[in-house]
Amino acid sequence: MKNYLATLALIVTSSLAGIQASGAESGAAKDAWITAKLEATYALNRHLSAFAIHTETKNGLVHLTGNVESDIDRDLAGELAKGIEGVVDVDNDLTLQAQARQAKSSQSSDRSFGVWVDDATTTAMVKSKLLANPNTKGLDIDVDTRGDVVTLNGEVSSAEEKQLAEELARNTGDVKQVRNQLVVKRAG
Repeated sequence: MKNYLATLALIVTSSLAGIQASGAESGAAKDAWITAKLEATYALNRHLSAFAIHTETKNGLVHLTGNVESDIDRDLAGELAKGIEGVVDVDNDLTLQAQARQAKSSQSSDRSFGVWVDDATTTAMVKSKLLANPNTKGLDIDVDTRGDVVTLNGEVSSAEEKQLAEELARNTGDVKQVRNQLVVKRAG
């Protein structure tokens, strides 16, 4: 893979030399030259990933986005950008992978192992209560827990059973909210 990147960087650098030699010294062509040279520089650097750093140049201002592994890598990427001829300034918005993972886990369905275990424990406790209660058909009720929120899905035979299932869930452990999406079966 490193040989591929080195070959790619060599091709890009050769093309850039041709662009620069042809007199493309202003505007979009110069910005494209800066971006390509910087991406080639990142591809050749063993500490940075050219695929993880997104580079955009406009009027000599380089904007870096993406993820790096450490503060040192973020600073290195910024300093390398400042060293490219024609760069006026660098807007370094690179984030650390740990921060990106943390933000992603708070937004997505990915949960840490500890949170997953807590959620599974709450789900099991609610399900046990539903199965143990003679007035609820626990096998017909699906329970899902995310954080302190329990979601109930499935079909029940009456509005009273729906309300009872919600109360059983609400009175379990650290449950703060119950999303009761149970549907009452129509008689027929």
